[in-house]
Amino acid sequence: MLDEISNLAINLNINIQEKKIINIKKISPSTLIGKGVLEKIKENIKTHKVNLLICNCSLTPAQQKNLENFLKIKVTDRVGIIIEIFAKRAISSEGKLQVELAELIYRKSRLVRAWTHLERQRGGTTFIGGPGELQIELDKRLIQEKIINIKKKLKKVQKRRDIQRKSRVRNNFKTFALVGYTNAGKSLLFNKLTKNNELSKNKLFQTLDTKISKIYLHNNKISGLIDTVGFINNIPTQLIESFQATLEELHNADFLINVVDINDINFKDKIKVTKKILSENGIEEKKISKMMTVYNKIDLNQLIYENANKKNYVSALTGEGIEKLKLNMSFL
Repeated sequence: MLDEISNLAINLNINIQEKKIINIKKISPSTLIGKGVLEKIKENIKTHKVNLLICNCSLTPAQQKNLENFLKIKVTDRVGIIIEIFAKRAISSEGKLQVELAELIYRKSRLVRAWTHLERQRGGTTFIGGPGELQIELDKRLIQEKIINIKKKLKKVQKRRDIQRKSRVRNNFKTFALVGYTNAGKSLLFNKLTKNNELSKNKLFQTLDTKISKIYLHNNKISGLIDTVGFINNIPTQLIESFQATLEELHNADFLINVVDINDINFKDKIKVTKKILSENGIEEKKISKMMTVYNKIDLNQLIYENANKKNYVSALTGEGIEKLKLNMSFL
């Protein structure tokens, strides 16, 4: 978990001065961490001239405010970091709407309860640079109005997706949805299978927008392939709520394909996280149990793998194992 939050921070070009696991015997309602530990953190902040503290957990608005007041620096939590990354990755209008909704839900209570420490800052939708970068004039009512407005726009997106899905059903169009942990190589695999050239980079949460394209399987079967947003452990509820339009594609897909980075030492845990998130979001257990697993990035090692028991070993980069995967998809 410590490595995971570190990778999230690095993806925001944050220079990490120190990482530390703190065992909390008793949670402080006001600051989460006890005063003795906080004093040591404060000394380290002065020594290393740190201007940001990241807590790998969810902070209440009061805890965040009190920590900032005590430490005299910006404080954010796991949820804030993930939303920050999403804000930087969003490209399409739909993706930006979904991220903005998540951010507003997250910041709603913080803007209201932490009113006294907000200050006028430069424009922008992200907040690590300093408190109050969103218009501080927005009070709780105005934020709520904006949330309602964004939800209305996203409902139009959902209606459009419904029309597209009905069209696929009428044409007996079988669909496969790629799911899995962020940075497992889903977008690169999507490109290799569909022969498309969608943006694919070795970054966390590079894909925020659902992409659908035709895939030509064996025996000239034409199916649909869906690329979805990557998962992560303890994914913020705000993002789950905001990305319902995206997650609906998983409900309606005929088959799920879990893409896994075979070189990740924690890949088994990440498979469990993916299944847990799918289950928590109402995906049928039957569909999860039938899910095909694709172990990607086999080009990064010299091992020999054998495809068996719904397991497929591929390299989305070199194309190794892709034809065998397409053959197995044809039989589903």
